[in-house]
Amino acid sequence: MKILSVSTATNHLSVALNDGQTVIIEKGEQDERNHSEHLDPLITEILAANNLQLKDIDRFAVAIGPGSYTGLRIGITTVKMFASILHKDVVGISTLQALAASCEDKDTLIVAGIDARNDNYFAGAYLNQNGQPVNVIADGHYQITALLAAVKEYLVTNEIAKVVFIGSGFTKQEELLKQLPASFSYGTDEQNIIHAGLIGKLAVTAEPTAPDQLLPRYLRRTQAEVDWHKKTGQPFAPDSNYVEEV
Repeated sequence: MKILSVSTATNHLSVALNDGQTVIIEKGEQDERNHSEHLDPLITEILAANNLQLKDIDRFAVAIGPGSYTGLRIGITTVKMFASILHKDVVGISTLQALAASCEDKDTLIVAGIDARNDNYFAGAYLNQNGQPVNVIADGHYQITALLAAVKEYLVTNEIAKVVFIGSGFTKQEELLKQLPASFSYGTDEQNIIHAGLIGKLAVTAEPTAPDQLLPRYLRRTQAEVDWHKKTGQPFAPDSNYVEEV
Protein backbone atom coordinates (compact mmCIF):
# COMPACT_ATOMS: atom_id res chain seq x y z
CA MET A 1 0.00 0.00 0.00
CA LYS A 2 1.49 3.32 -1.09
CA ILE A 3 0.74 6.05 1.44
CA LEU A 4 1.47 9.75 1.06
CA SER A 5 1.59 11.47 4.46
CA VAL A 6 1.74 15.10 5.48
CA SER A 7 2.30 17.09 8.66
CA THR A 8 1.76 20.85 8.71
CA ALA A 9 0.81 20.90 12.40
CA THR A 10 3.90 22.74 13.64
CA ASN A 11 6.66 24.90 12.20
CA HIS A 12 8.30 21.71 10.90
CA LEU A 13 6.81 20.73 7.54
CA SER A 14 7.09 17.02 6.75
CA VAL A 15 6.01 14.90 3.76
CA ALA A 16 6.67 11.18 3.28
CA LEU A 17 5.98 8.28 0.97
CA ASN A 18 5.49 4.88 2.58
CA ASP A 19 5.05 1.41 1.18
CA GLY A 20 3.09 -0.01 4.08
CA GLN A 21 5.27 0.13 7.18
CA THR A 22 8.38 0.98 5.14
CA VAL A 23 9.28 4.65 4.75
CA ILE A 24 10.51 5.04 1.18
CA ILE A 25 11.35 8.74 1.43
CA GLU A 26 10.70 11.57 3.85
CA LYS A 27 11.45 15.22 3.34
CA GLY A 28 11.04 18.03 5.83
CA GLU A 29 11.97 21.60 6.43
CA GLN A 30 11.74 24.13 9.22
CA ASP A 31 9.28 26.69 7.97
CA GLU A 32 7.59 29.16 10.28
CA ARG A 33 5.03 30.69 7.93
CA ASN A 34 5.04 29.26 4.42
CA HIS A 35 3.61 25.73 4.55
CA SER A 36 1.04 26.78 1.95
CA GLU A 37 3.84 27.65 -0.48
CA HIS A 38 6.17 24.74 0.22
CA LEU A 39 3.82 21.76 0.69
CA ASP A 40 2.86 21.16 -2.94
CA PRO A 41 6.47 21.43 -4.25
CA LEU A 42 7.61 18.89 -1.63
CA ILE A 43 4.86 16.48 -2.65
CA THR A 44 5.73 16.93 -6.34
CA GLU A 45 9.42 16.34 -5.60
CA ILE A 46 8.76 13.12 -3.69
CA LEU A 47 6.43 11.73 -6.34
CA ALA A 48 8.81 12.60 -9.19
CA ALA A 49 11.77 11.01 -7.40
CA ASN A 50 9.82 7.74 -7.26
CA ASN A 51 8.27 7.90 -10.75
CA LEU A 52 4.79 8.18 -9.30
CA GLN A 53 1.72 10.33 -9.84
CA LEU A 54 -0.93 11.21 -7.29
CA LYS A 55 -3.27 8.64 -8.85
CA ASP A 56 -0.76 5.92 -7.90
CA ILE A 57 -1.20 6.66 -4.18
CA ASP A 58 -3.51 4.22 -2.36
CA ARG A 59 -4.03 6.20 0.84
CA PHE A 60 -3.44 9.74 2.04
CA ALA A 61 -2.68 10.53 5.69
CA VAL A 62 -2.33 13.75 7.64
CA ALA A 63 -1.71 15.03 11.16
CA ILE A 64 -5.11 16.37 12.28
CA GLY A 65 -4.01 18.08 15.47
CA PRO A 66 -3.45 19.48 17.87
CA GLY A 67 -1.20 22.12 16.37
CA SER A 68 -1.19 25.43 14.55
CA TYR A 69 -4.72 26.32 13.46
CA THR A 70 -3.60 27.64 10.08
CA GLY A 71 -1.06 24.87 9.56
CA LEU A 72 -3.58 22.12 10.26
CA ARG A 73 -6.06 23.58 7.81
CA ILE A 74 -3.43 23.66 5.05
CA GLY A 75 -2.47 20.01 5.42
CA ILE A 76 -5.99 18.69 5.96
CA THR A 77 -7.45 20.65 3.06
CA THR A 78 -4.72 19.38 0.74
CA VAL A 79 -5.21 15.67 1.47
CA LYS A 80 -9.00 16.00 1.52
CA MET A 81 -8.85 17.46 -1.97
CA PHE A 82 -6.56 14.69 -3.25
CA ALA A 83 -8.65 11.92 -1.68
CA SER A 84 -11.94 13.36 -2.88
CA ILE A 85 -10.87 13.95 -6.48
CA LEU A 86 -9.04 10.63 -6.82
CA HIS A 87 -11.53 8.54 -4.78
CA LYS A 88 -8.81 7.32 -2.44
CA ASP A 89 -8.67 6.51 1.27
CA VAL A 90 -7.79 9.30 3.68
CA VAL A 91 -6.75 8.93 7.31
CA GLY A 92 -6.32 11.47 10.10
CA ILE A 93 -3.66 10.79 12.72
CA SER A 94 -3.26 12.51 16.09
CA THR A 95 -0.25 14.82 16.06
CA LEU A 96 0.59 13.60 19.55
CA GLN A 97 0.39 9.94 18.58
CA ALA A 98 2.79 10.67 15.72
CA LEU A 99 5.20 12.28 18.20
CA ALA A 100 4.88 9.30 20.55
CA ALA A 101 5.59 6.88 17.69
CA SER A 102 9.16 8.18 17.55
CA CYS A 103 9.88 6.39 20.85
CA GLU A 104 10.05 2.60 20.79
CA ASP A 105 10.88 2.15 24.48
CA LYS A 106 8.97 -0.55 26.31
CA ASP A 107 7.52 -0.23 29.82
CA THR A 108 7.86 3.53 29.51
CA LEU A 109 5.15 6.17 29.67
CA ILE A 110 5.58 8.42 26.64
CA VAL A 111 4.25 11.92 27.23
CA ALA A 112 3.92 13.74 23.90
CA GLY A 113 3.28 17.45 23.99
CA ILE A 114 3.33 20.78 22.19
CA ASP A 115 4.01 23.95 24.15
CA ALA A 116 0.82 26.06 24.18
CA ARG A 117 2.45 28.87 26.22
CA ASN A 118 1.84 30.15 29.74
CA ASP A 119 2.53 26.71 31.23
CA ASN A 120 -0.14 25.09 29.06
CA TYR A 121 0.41 22.12 26.77
CA PHE A 122 -1.42 20.16 24.14
CA ALA A 123 -0.47 16.75 25.44
CA GLY A 124 -1.32 13.09 25.81
CA ALA A 125 0.43 9.98 27.10
CA TYR A 126 1.07 6.70 25.32
CA LEU A 127 2.40 3.20 25.89
CA ASN A 128 3.92 0.99 23.23
CA GLN A 129 1.74 -2.07 22.75
CA ASN A 130 2.27 -4.54 19.91
CA GLY A 131 4.43 -2.02 18.06
CA GLN A 132 1.87 0.81 18.28
CA PRO A 133 1.66 3.83 20.61
CA VAL A 134 -1.63 3.41 22.48
CA ASN A 135 -3.23 6.45 24.12
CA VAL A 136 -3.55 6.01 27.91
CA ILE A 137 -3.93 9.66 29.02
CA ALA A 138 -6.28 11.42 26.64
CA ASP A 139 -5.00 14.05 24.24
CA GLY A 140 -6.05 17.40 25.61
CA HIS A 141 -5.18 20.98 26.49
CA TYR A 142 -3.58 20.86 29.96
CA GLN A 143 -2.10 23.28 32.44
CA ILE A 144 1.25 21.76 33.42
CA THR A 145 0.23 20.90 36.99
CA ALA A 146 -2.91 19.13 35.77
CA LEU A 147 -0.90 17.21 33.18
CA LEU A 148 1.70 16.09 35.69
CA ALA A 149 -0.98 15.10 38.20
CA ALA A 150 -2.48 12.80 35.56
CA VAL A 151 0.97 11.45 34.71
CA LYS A 152 1.78 10.81 38.39
CA GLU A 153 -1.50 8.99 38.95
CA TYR A 154 -0.92 6.77 35.92
CA LEU A 155 2.68 5.97 36.92
CA VAL A 156 1.69 4.99 40.45
CA THR A 157 -1.44 3.05 39.50
CA ASN A 158 0.34 1.05 36.79
CA GLU A 159 3.72 0.73 38.54
CA ILE A 160 5.67 2.28 35.70
CA ALA A 161 9.15 3.49 36.61
CA LYS A 162 10.16 5.42 33.49
CA VAL A 163 8.68 8.34 31.59
CA VAL A 164 9.94 10.22 28.54
CA PHE A 165 8.74 13.67 27.49
CA ILE A 166 8.69 14.18 23.73
CA GLY A 167 7.82 17.38 21.91
CA SER A 168 8.34 21.01 22.87
CA GLY A 169 8.58 23.05 26.05
CA PHE A 170 9.15 20.32 28.62
CA THR A 171 12.74 21.14 29.56
CA LYS A 172 11.67 24.41 31.18
CA GLN A 173 9.49 22.38 33.58
CA GLU A 174 12.37 20.30 34.91
CA GLU A 175 11.90 21.25 38.57
CA LEU A 176 8.31 20.01 38.43
CA LEU A 177 9.30 16.87 36.52
CA LYS A 178 11.76 15.97 39.28
CA GLN A 179 8.81 15.54 41.62
CA LEU A 180 7.43 12.62 39.61
CA PRO A 181 7.73 9.13 41.19
CA ALA A 182 9.76 7.83 38.23
CA SER A 183 12.94 8.49 36.33
CA PHE A 184 12.40 10.80 33.37
CA SER A 185 14.16 11.80 30.18
CA TYR A 186 13.56 14.02 27.18
CA GLY A 187 13.16 13.13 23.53
CA THR A 188 16.04 13.69 21.14
CA ASP A 189 15.97 16.49 18.58
CA GLU A 190 14.78 13.98 15.97
CA GLN A 191 12.08 12.60 18.24
CA ASN A 192 10.82 16.07 19.11
CA ILE A 193 9.68 16.85 15.56
CA ILE A 194 6.74 15.28 13.76
CA HIS A 195 7.75 12.82 11.04
CA ALA A 196 5.35 12.18 8.18
CA GLY A 197 6.90 8.73 7.75
CA LEU A 198 5.62 7.76 11.20
CA ILE A 199 2.19 9.13 10.29
CA GLY A 200 2.31 6.83 7.26
CA LYS A 201 3.12 3.84 9.45
CA LEU A 202 0.23 4.61 11.80
CA ALA A 203 -2.06 5.08 8.80
CA VAL A 204 -1.61 1.46 7.67
CA THR A 205 -3.97 0.16 10.35
CA ALA A 206 -6.02 3.32 10.98
CA GLU A 207 -9.65 3.48 9.91
CA PRO A 208 -10.17 5.60 6.77
CA THR A 209 -12.46 8.62 6.97
CA ALA A 210 -14.73 10.09 4.31
CA PRO A 211 -12.91 13.19 3.00
CA ASP A 212 -15.74 15.54 3.97
CA GLN A 213 -15.65 14.14 7.52
CA LEU A 214 -11.93 14.72 8.05
CA LEU A 215 -11.70 17.63 10.52
CA PRO A 216 -8.93 19.16 12.63
CA ARG A 217 -8.72 18.44 16.35
CA TYR A 218 -7.68 21.77 17.79
CA LEU A 219 -8.40 20.65 21.40
CA ARG A 220 -9.45 24.19 22.32
CA ARG A 221 -11.67 26.79 20.74
CA THR A 222 -10.10 29.46 18.58
CA GLN A 223 -10.17 32.98 19.98
CA ALA A 224 -12.39 34.02 17.08
CA GLU A 225 -15.00 31.43 18.14
CA VAL A 226 -14.88 32.54 21.76
CA ASP A 227 -15.19 36.22 20.83
CA TRP A 228 -18.09 35.52 18.46
CA HIS A 229 -19.92 33.51 21.11
CA LYS A 230 -19.47 36.26 23.72
CA LYS A 231 -20.65 38.94 21.29
CA THR A 232 -23.71 37.14 19.90
CA GLY A 233 -24.70 34.85 22.75
CA GLN A 234 -25.48 32.23 20.13
CA PRO A 235 -24.43 28.60 20.56
CA PHE A 236 -21.38 27.35 18.75
CA ALA A 237 -22.16 26.12 15.26
CA PRO A 238 -22.65 22.38 14.67
CA ASP A 239 -19.50 22.18 12.56
CA SER A 240 -17.51 23.10 15.69
CA ASN A 241 -18.34 19.86 17.46
CA TYR A 242 -14.82 18.59 16.86
CA VAL A 243 -13.44 21.18 19.28
CA GLU A 244 -13.02 20.17 22.90
CA GLU A 245 -13.66 22.95 25.39
CA VAL A 246 -11.32 23.28 28.39
